[in-house]
Amino acid sequence: MITIPRSEAENKRIREAQRENILDAAKTVFARKGWAMTITDIAAAANVSPGLIYHYFPNKEAIVCELLKQTLQTDADLSQRIMQAGDTPTQRLEALINSMLQPRHRQASPLEIAAQAARGAAATGNNLEMMRRIFSNLKEDSTDAADLRELLMKRFQTVRDTMMELITEGQKRGEIVRDAPEKLALMIFQCIQGLSTLALENPEEYDKHYPYTAVIMRMLKP
Repeated sequence: MITIPRSEAENKRIREAQRENILDAAKTVFARKGWAMTITDIAAAANVSPGLIYHYFPNKEAIVCELLKQTLQTDADLSQRIMQAGDTPTQRLEALINSMLQPRHRQASPLEIAAQAARGAAATGNNLEMMRRIFSNLKEDSTDAADLRELLMKRFQTVRDTMMELITEGQKRGEIVRDAPEKLALMIFQCIQGLSTLALENPEEYDKHYPYTAVIMRMLKP
């Protein structure tokens, strides 16, 4: 029996399919185990050997990095969606903050970035601590790190611009305290970053006191 060798196009299709299989498995495992996920866990979910995964990705951080890049790339309409989330600037600002603070068990938290990527959900401020951990395990001059940093900077700028616009509009309507919009935006981001660290390090404590958005919004009242 003569075996016809696969074409380069067919080999490429198989490689791409295997890579996506690994990423899909990582999304599922990450949604269940979070940062405790291991390469062995992913291999079991993907029904492949750990060695095959290392053929595509050097480590777990690189896999999560790729999932984050996919999420950030597919969520380009953040501002438009937030601007349609409420009737007033304050309502829209509340929707923006809430989207950044939803807890893990609701399967909508930016901490569950990998799971969100499968649904095209937003990845915003709550992944700051995870970003730090990923970058600490990526080489500073790696393409993955550079690409992700660029995407994150664009994301941060989009979120910041949207937040500043909503704060300014809310101040004009007398809904938000009169203070420098930059100062108020910084305050909000610092609150979110602190809460994101708590959610990552101690999710039970984070969930115990959830929700947080109303508290932040009260701080902004005139």
